[in-house]
Amino acid sequence: MRKSTLASALVLASVMTTPAIAENKLSDRTESISKINTMKLCVDYSGLKSEADRQTYIKELDYRSQLSVKDHELINKQIVENSMTMCGMYMSRGKPMREQSRQIRPMTFKTVHVYPDMYYVSQSGMIVESVERKQGVELPKLIQEKPAVQAPPVTPK
Repeated sequence: MRKSTLASALVLASVMTTPAIAENKLSDRTESISKINTMKLCVDYSGLKSEADRQTYIKELDYRSQLSVKDHELINKQIVENSMTMCGMYMSRGKPMREQSRQIRPMTFKTVHVYPDMYYVSQSGMIVESVERKQGVELPKLIQEKPAVQAPPVTPK
């Protein structure tokens, strides 16, 4: 009787330590990189030289659900297209020269990111417009002006 109790206790102990081993692997990930701010990870990615470091950053950002399918396709090509995330833009192009932002309605922000050759407009974390930066092209507007409204054809009583 005692041998079977001891054997079942050992089996139970080994089953209970298996998740702990998985947690240790998870904690290894979280020890080194999880404390870094998400936007800092996105911006710093463009300066990484080692492919192992790049994969570590991508895995962490995927773990945080920050990257879209389009981001994965275009990051290493250093291309930014509409419907990419702002994080993907930072990863492919690095930190912009300048940014201008404005809240356009509650919880909705619109930002213009200025790079040497392009203006990228993001809204709520997604790229919504790309404009080539050249002589005579103005910075995209953050707020669209309301059109003038014509008076009704009949005068109100």
